[in-house]
Amino acid sequence: MAYTEKVSLSGTALSFLMYECVNSCNSQEGFLIGEVTSEVTNHISDSQSDNTRLDTQIVIRTVLPLPSVSLFYLPTGKIKEDVLAEVLSNTASEVVGWYKYRKNTNIKPTFRDKLISKGLQKYFEKHHGKKTFVTCNLSNRSSSSGSTHTFTYRFGKMNCLDMYEYIEDITANLGEKLNGYRKSLRHSPHSIFNKIIKESNIHNNNTNDAILSIQEAVNVRLVKEARLAARNESTIKELEAEIKQMSSILSDKLSTELQTEYNRITEEKFMNREVEMAQACIEAIKNPPTVNHLNAVNMKVNNHQLDDDDAVCIIENDKCL
Repeated sequence: MAYTEKVSLSGTALSFLMYECVNSCNSQEGFLIGEVTSEVTNHISDSQSDNTRLDTQIVIRTVLPLPSVSLFYLPTGKIKEDVLAEVLSNTASEVVGWYKYRKNTNIKPTFRDKLISKGLQKYFEKHHGKKTFVTCNLSNRSSSSGSTHTFTYRFGKMNCLDMYEYIEDITANLGEKLNGYRKSLRHSPHSIFNKIIKESNIHNNNTNDAILSIQEAVNVRLVKEARLAARNESTIKELEAEIKQMSSILSDKLSTELQTEYNRITEEKFMNREVEMAQACIEAIKNPPTVNHLNAVNMKVNNHQLDDDDAVCIIENDKCL
């Protein structure tokens, strides 16, 4: 049986992925969220009348960027399973791959990237039963003027021989090369409508009754989703109110701490000034200034002479009058 594997990436997911990468400093890591579909098809050709082929398609709907690089693995490439389980939590069942972005570099995966891909593939196969796990390496370059940005990306995976191989990818808005007859649109078995049909358990040959049963199941699902949305909206409002309250408390606490720090610095300056003055007084008491007695006598004599001269001048002035 022949086997083909392709990655389908929507334009929205691709633009979101590039947006997250461009807004990072130099490197960015994250996980690819989507689903894997497989089907067996028979292809008729001139060489063989019956050629069975297994077509696997990895559909990527969105991405989950991580706040920092090297968050869930060690420098040796070993996976931190406890950190990974905490980071993914509820979205682990929808993860189909991970991506690595480096600016102004080659998109060829490094040896550590291959070890990380192998470790992630084993982790998801062990804990979530996923046998298909892809890796996307991205990079971009800009012109000297910054007016043109060139993005390069490529998907790959570790095969059964522990060798890295590239996978063909299809981007919806860039078009797909269709050869031969046009294929019908394939719905995912995990889509909401298929889940509703499966949950309603319709086993009625009457078309009208089947339609009514489907409509009733859809209405029940809409009510359920509306209640969930209302509950989430209420939770968001509570969180926003809590954030606002915490921000107010933090602002008051910060202002109090600033005032306390200002008072402490002012008091410390005053105490330092008092200490300096006290030390200066102690130094003056310990080391009193020395007086030269000869100079003191001369100063006294000179003062008497100045007083006599002034008296003579006053007497002369009286005589003149």
